[in-house]
Amino acid sequence: MPPPGQIFGLLCLLFLVRLEANGQEVPWEPAVRSESADWFQTVKEQAAAVKQSQAKIIFIGDSLTESWDEEIWKTRVAPAQALNLGVGGEGPQHVLWRIDHGILDGPAPESVVLMIGINNFWREFTAADTARGIETIVARIHDRHPTSRIVLLGLLPVYEAASPIRPWIGEINERLKRLDGRDKVEFFDLSSGFLEANGDQRRQLYVEDKVHLSKTGYVVLTHALAPILKLPAATP
Repeated sequence: MPPPGQIFGLLCLLFLVRLEANGQEVPWEPAVRSESADWFQTVKEQAAAVKQSQAKIIFIGDSLTESWDEEIWKTRVAPAQALNLGVGGEGPQHVLWRIDHGILDGPAPESVVLMIGINNFWREFTAADTARGIETIVARIHDRHPTSRIVLLGLLPVYEAASPIRPWIGEINERLKRLDGRDKVEFFDLSSGFLEANGDQRRQLYVEDKVHLSKTGYVVLTHALAPILKLPAATP
């Protein structure tokens, strides 16, 4: 019989293995935005809009999607029959709730563009858990519209190169990259267009908070997406 210390060590190892396995089996649960009084109304309105829409492209995300520069959206993105379903402050858990409550219950679009996750850093989610939540969204989109192409965008860089959020973003993007080619998913990491050679942000592409994009930032983002989504050419 092994000595007591060895038995204890084996039991601890077994517990950790079982804990890891259980963690992988727990599904990502949808969650509501309890801190936002008008969030439920927004979801209701979006679900109604989708049912009436003939959108060929549906954008789903957080404030980076919702706050797309109005002029650029109107002239470069909307003409491609695009519908914006971004909601500021959301994480993957909230997008899942919106999907479960109707935001994809309309005609199948040609493409669904998804960029989500950055807000979960401040909610203290790990990169692995956040990526798993995004993967769950991708699966849910594919279940709803199996013929639709899923354009999965990596998280854009925020703050300076030395910020602790950068490795977190990098890990998520590496995990999302593994989904490329699976279930109609096409993954695109557009980070390089937003970075200087030293890894810091191209500051003119961001507003003062170093998280949200300036109008110039949306020009760069739209330009990067143009060949991917076949957006109209820029006006002279």
